[in-house]
Amino acid sequence: MRPQTQRIARFGLLTALALILGLMDRAIPVSALLSGAVPGIKLGLANTVLLYAVYLMDVPSCILLMLTKVLLSGFIFGSLSAILYSLAGGVLSLAVMLLVRKNPGRGVLCASVFALAADIFLLVQTPNPRGQRLLAVILIALGCIASAVVYVLIRKGKIRGVSGTSIAGAVSHNAGQILAAAVMLDTPRLLTFYLPVLVGLGAAVGFLTGIITDRVFKALRIQPNQSPEEKP
Repeated sequence: MRPQTQRIARFGLLTALALILGLMDRAIPVSALLSGAVPGIKLGLANTVLLYAVYLMDVPSCILLMLTKVLLSGFIFGSLSAILYSLAGGVLSLAVMLLVRKNPGRGVLCASVFALAADIFLLVQTPNPRGQRLLAVILIALGCIASAVVYVLIRKGKIRGVSGTSIAGAVSHNAGQILAAAVMLDTPRLLTFYLPVLVGLGAAVGFLTGIITDRVFKALRIQPNQSPEEKP
């Protein structure tokens, strides 16, 4: 197969996968499972497609894929505001993943620090958290622990850096969406509660999706450190 044809086919498959995962995102009632502690939250399965692209495609193709995913998902499943939120998260997430791809340890370390800061912030705001706030604190703590574990394992060479890139991208995506919502809705309060919660949840979900992605790469015999232009 010609390289150009292969790139087009890969782009089409990743776009289709993003739409399918986006549909699955909406079918899984994560917010209900968390007793409404974080309204509107999704697993972000569709965003894992960008993680694949970072390691499989060149930078222009990654940007085009991100824009295509955002626009198609928005027109099919969402609205104009959803497109803008997703675009903000996608741009920040992709930029961060491209920056930390060569050194994912730094990315996951920053995510771990942000998750820890978010947990401390919520504890300071509510010294004796109960109910939904307590659940948020626990989830953020789990995300922080997961990030720290991934950082140590990457440094020791026990796992490859895909999980680190995934965590950094997930945290950045959530941060980008909430920052956009706070500006568009003129609601700074989103930054004081919603952002810390999503930072921690992003770290936890990013850890899981990173592990899954790494397993897929091993099955496909893809080397994450290999340049995208050298991929078969």
